[in-house]
Amino acid sequence: MTADPTEVRLGFADARLRVVGVSHYQDALMEIAGADVGQAARHEATAALVPEPDNPHDPNAIQVTIGGRLVGYLSREDAVRYRPAVNILRESGKVLACAAVIGGRGPDSETANLGVFLQLPWPTEAEMEARSVAGR
Repeated sequence: MTADPTEVRLGFADARLRVVGVSHYQDALMEIAGADVGQAARHEATAALVPEPDNPHDPNAIQVTIGGRLVGYLSREDAVRYRPAVNILRESGKVLACAAVIGGRGPDSETANLGVFLQLPWPTEAEMEARSVAGR
């Protein structure tokens, strides 16, 4: 599978973020991870961060997609912190992409849902790198 040429992966992935709202996207997550209901899963993927300014609940909302499928959102706080980097890249026709893991449901799990976890640079580093990539 060829990488999307508009996706930009930034370095220094020091921050680990939990994606919110994943309970609404369990079917997509199970399909992407190749997991059955109740089965433990750990699947590595690439996620894209896509601004959703028309979101009726939060104008700063940032979707998290994997393989073009919506799997959740950044938390309100994380969306505000990562919005500058996402917007800088978006204005230059690029999408912020990062390593992601879909996982959960082990024997000691507290939930039957799969979760999504992202690896990103700290927000200030992401913004500086995005500026460099965009030539700003």
